[in-house]
Amino acid sequence: MKARAAILSIVIASVGAFVVWMYLQRFEAEASGGPRVGVLMALRSVEPGSVLKEEDIGERWIPQAYVETRAIRSTDRARIVNLRTAAPLQAQQSLMWTDIIVQNDDKRAVSAVVQSGMRAVTIHTEGRAQSLVRPGDRVDVIATVQQPGSSEHRSGVVLLQNVLVLGRSADSPNTPASEGSDVVLSLTLQQSQLLAVANDKAKLTVALRAPDDVRIQEGIADVTSAAIAEPEKRAALAKAKSGPVRFDSPGGGKW
Repeated sequence: MKARAAILSIVIASVGAFVVWMYLQRFEAEASGGPRVGVLMALRSVEPGSVLKEEDIGERWIPQAYVETRAIRSTDRARIVNLRTAAPLQAQQSLMWTDIIVQNDDKRAVSAVVQSGMRAVTIHTEGRAQSLVRPGDRVDVIATVQQPGSSEHRSGVVLLQNVLVLGRSADSPNTPASEGSDVVLSLTLQQSQLLAVANDKAKLTVALRAPDDVRIQEGIADVTSAAIAEPEKRAALAKAKSGPVRFDSPGGGKW
C-alpha cells in the first residue's frame, strides 16, 4: 500500500513538474515575442527604381509578434529578385512589399503586396498629374460627378483619403498623358464597392500625399463648378483652412 502511494506521489509530482515546465516555456515564448520568423533585408543602400539583385538581399530572424504584415518573408526571396524598388532602401533596412514596384504586366508580386483584409483595385484616373504617382505612394481619391438637378454643373467629391498605391499601368507611347492612366490601389472590400460605382459614373483623380502624411481631414464639403464661377465663393474656397484632422494607421483610407 505504501509502495502504491509512493508511486502515485511520484506520478503526480512528475505531472505537476511537466505542467510547470510547459507554462514556463509558453511564458518565455510570449515574453520574447514568439518563435522567430525569417524576413528579408537590404544588404546595401539601393536607389529608387533599381533592380534588386540576389546579392542585395539578406535575411534576419525576428520574433513573430514583431513582424509587420508588409514584411517580405525569407521564403519569398525568389519572388522579389530582379524586381525594381519603389523607394530608396538603406543598408540593414527590412524589406516591405510596399518597397517593391508592381507593374500590371508583372503578375508575380501583385497578390503578395495586398495586405490581409485589403483588395487590389484598378481605377482609371484623369489628367497629367497622375504620371507622378508611383507604387508605395499615398493618395486621396477625388471624383467629379454631375451635380444633382443640373446637367451643366459638376461637383468635386473626396471619396477616399490616405490610400496606398500598389502599382500603375505602364504608359503607352500612343496614349496622350492628358488622357490619364490606370492606378492600382489597396482598398477594403467596401471601399472597392464605392470605387466600382464611382468608376462607372464619375471621373476620378488622385491627389499625391507626402510619404509620411497619414492625416485624415474631417468634414470636407463638396466643391461645385457653380461656386468656382462666382468670384466671392471661389476666393472663399481658395482661402479655406483645413478642417479637423485625425491620424490613421497606414493600412487604409477613410471613406
